[in-house]
Amino acid sequence: MQLYRMVFTGVSAVCPVGTEQGQNYPLLLLLYGCTSIILIYHLRGTNMRTTATLTLTLLPALFASVSSFRLHPTFSPKLPTNYDSAQYSPNALSLSSSQVEEESTTLLSTNGIWKWRGHDIFAESRIPIPKSNNNDDDNENHNKPAIILLHGFGASTTYWRETIETLHRGGYEVHALDLLGQGRSSKPTDGSVEYSINLWANMVDDYAFHNNLGDSGVVLMGNSLGSLVALAAATGDFVSGGMDRESHYTYLAGNHNGESSRVRGVCLFNCAVGLNSRNVLKNPNFSPIQKVFFGWIFDFLNALIFDNEALLRFALNNIVTKELLRDALKGLYIHSPDRVDDELVDSFYYPAKEGGEGAVEAIRQIYTNDAGLTPMEMHQKYPEILDTIPLHLIWGDADVVTPITGDVGTFYCDRVANNRSGRGLTTMDVVKGGHMPFDDNPIETHQTMLKWLEKKVLK
Repeated sequence: MQLYRMVFTGVSAVCPVGTEQGQNYPLLLLLYGCTSIILIYHLRGTNMRTTATLTLTLLPALFASVSSFRLHPTFSPKLPTNYDSAQYSPNALSLSSSQVEEESTTLLSTNGIWKWRGHDIFAESRIPIPKSNNNDDDNENHNKPAIILLHGFGASTTYWRETIETLHRGGYEVHALDLLGQGRSSKPTDGSVEYSINLWANMVDDYAFHNNLGDSGVVLMGNSLGSLVALAAATGDFVSGGMDRESHYTYLAGNHNGESSRVRGVCLFNCAVGLNSRNVLKNPNFSPIQKVFFGWIFDFLNALIFDNEALLRFALNNIVTKELLRDALKGLYIHSPDRVDDELVDSFYYPAKEGGEGAVEAIRQIYTNDAGLTPMEMHQKYPEILDTIPLHLIWGDADVVTPITGDVGTFYCDRVANNRSGRGLTTMDVVKGGHMPFDDNPIETHQTMLKWLEKKVLK
């Protein structure tokens, strides 16, 4: 572990998370490559456990540092119930839906499995029940959109716990989904699934259609890579490139031939740059030679580590512990690390530990598959959609994974400060907290969320 501390200290000194110094990027990749050589050396003999620990803890931190490299280095943004392991085992996917009516008689709670393309998708729902036909509050709630919550990498519906309850108390219909390959949803092993932002966006669109959401519209909310899923679902970007986007119907996004969008707003919590960090290669300041060189480094490291199923399998089976995950999560819960309780740790631990080969395959693909479009590319490709709906950013000011001074944060700060949409529909709030501010600092985060819904979506 002394080696781990030395290298990690070197990474922090050369390219601290959130750096605005673009010239440090090549040094980071050089150190990254040297670290990989060290890892290969230590794969020999009795050092397998140390090596896997280094891989599991150091390299994600390095990827986070790379993610924070800024596309606009000269721009200074104006900051406008504890779980049992059986719940997460493969057998848990056969659990039946349960409907529980609370004492207030205003909530229908449904947790269960929705079938999608032969796979089990876990969904957690809260549906307000009208108290009477003549109640003014019921009439007001009828105009409120349904909310779909989309989690980030390795997470599940669990960390939306406070958000779900807050929205439900506000009279909203809420649906939180475990993305395919994550949480309590299926983790296929037959090679039939290629994980991507668009795959999950298609899943969300089908879920909304299957559940007939949208009579009063839908608001999509996502965290980290879940934010990109929300953008892809809102724009219909998941439609196959071989189809005519103008005429092909998507349930949420509609099309331009009379099928109107059902999306009334999009709220992004600490939006990511892509499915993985490879999207940093889209930096417009890179020369063609730099892009080829750095792309080769990414390919080399993927082949060495992230595409190495044996190493990933060993790490999940022998290295991942609740204590390790607890420490990692506390590093993301900057405002309130005490909120990292057993319930939260278990929600990350059991899907990874008991997901079998499907969990290994999901992790491998997420790290190595095409990263998809960046948020910036989404806005450039679909201005007629994203410039015409309320779009809100809520950002934890101490995020070490997708810092507000990184690519995406800088883009949105500029978009808000200069009213790039021309309609004032893109807004931003910066709150105290880390990568998951809605669970790290729920009171402040949800106040801003509810205010946006009231002022921009319900108006």
